Amino acid sequence: MVSRNVPHEYFLLDAARTDGPVIGHLRGRPISALVIDRNGGRYRFVGVAARDGHGRLDVLSLKRGEWIVAPDLVYERAA
Repeated sequence: MVSRNVPHEYFLLDAARTDGPVIGHLRGRPISALVIDRNGGRYRFVGVAARDGHGRLDVLSLKRGEWIVAPDLVYERAA
């Protein structure tokens, strides 16, 4: 379900750099196993964000601790 009340921007992670191996590609762009945010937090790839029929990101399908990294990649905080 897509929320009209919750902007998807609230769920975007600004990854400063990638780390680890490239584990695949999405729309011609590499998917990194890990990303690191500007504060040094590490996040691991867990999947691709869902979109509805109108192309809107389904942020309500994210689990606690999951964030979207452009383009539509889902990462969760690494332990």
